[in-house]
Amino acid sequence: MTSKINVKKEAAEDTKRGLGTIIGKISGRGKFELEIDRLNTRIIKLELDLQSAKTQLEKKESLAKQAVADRQEAEAHLKQELVRTQTLSHELETIRTESQGKLEFRGIENLSPSAVQAYLSKLSSFRAPADDLLTVYLPSGTRLSGVLSEKVLDLMGEKILTLLERLDPETGLVLFYDLYSMICEAIVPPVPIISPSWQLGNSFETSSLKESLSKDYRMLILILHAGESFIGFAPDARVFDSKELIRSSVKEKHSKGGFSQRRFERLREEDIAHHMGKVFEALGKVLEENSPIDCIIMSGDPQLIKEIQRRLPLNIEIIEKPSDIKVEKTSGEEILRTVLSSRRYLL
Repeated sequence: MTSKINVKKEAAEDTKRGLGTIIGKISGRGKFELEIDRLNTRIIKLELDLQSAKTQLEKKESLAKQAVADRQEAEAHLKQELVRTQTLSHELETIRTESQGKLEFRGIENLSPSAVQAYLSKLSSFRAPADDLLTVYLPSGTRLSGVLSEKVLDLMGEKILTLLERLDPETGLVLFYDLYSMICEAIVPPVPIISPSWQLGNSFETSSLKESLSKDYRMLILILHAGESFIGFAPDARVFDSKELIRSSVKEKHSKGGFSQRRFERLREEDIAHHMGKVFEALGKVLEENSPIDCIIMSGDPQLIKEIQRRLPLNIEIIEKPSDIKVEKTSGEEILRTVLSSRRYLL
């Protein structure tokens, strides 16, 4: 009896263990399938991410290719524009060169000190209803483009600018220009323009130039020619306080060739050196007796002017004026009036 009961118990336990095993197997399989589903879902997500990345990469590659194409096209256009710009610049320079040979000043004249004062009085009397009158003070070596704005330069026109570029006087110039071209001229004064300035108003600005021309300068005038030179000191712009005409015997230029010409030229150079020695001696005396001197105005032979400049004190302002003054035929007052004259250019 007891054994039967034990058998039944064992059978029941075996049945229980069998069912547990079966249930366990079923439960493990479910977990495995769930893991497979999760992994499949992960794979699908990764595939979608990969596809999205491929799509983005293709777009970027396409944009990069387009950017390269755009850059190449831009570079091609840039090269074309550079060639076009160079061609236009060359054409413009050619036109300017040709026009410089054709363009002429409407008139050129010298104005004595009294004449230039009357001229400036007339200019200052002009009035415009609007700010149409341009005045420019331009020191030597200064370009209009460095003083005026591009807008004002455009108003002046190429012709006026071309003519003004021809002028580079040692003392600078003053431009008087009406934007309607009724008045268009430049004045080169005998004394330097110190600083650049400009004004666009209903009248011309002449007061600065009048003041400069009216100022008393202690000046030395030198007219240098081989064999005949002039030295004069003027404490103002009206009369010489002292003057001296220096003459020497200097041979005329020789036109024949060969040894005789070389010997003649050597003798001529010795005559000129002797003459310049007399000039230096007189000049040293004038400088010593009339110190201080504000400026020295020189005219005549360029080579003799350069020789004088090398020996002059560095602290004295030197003004070189192109003027063909024959000192033997000109009085001292006429020399002073000539070197202190202003030059008027009608543009």
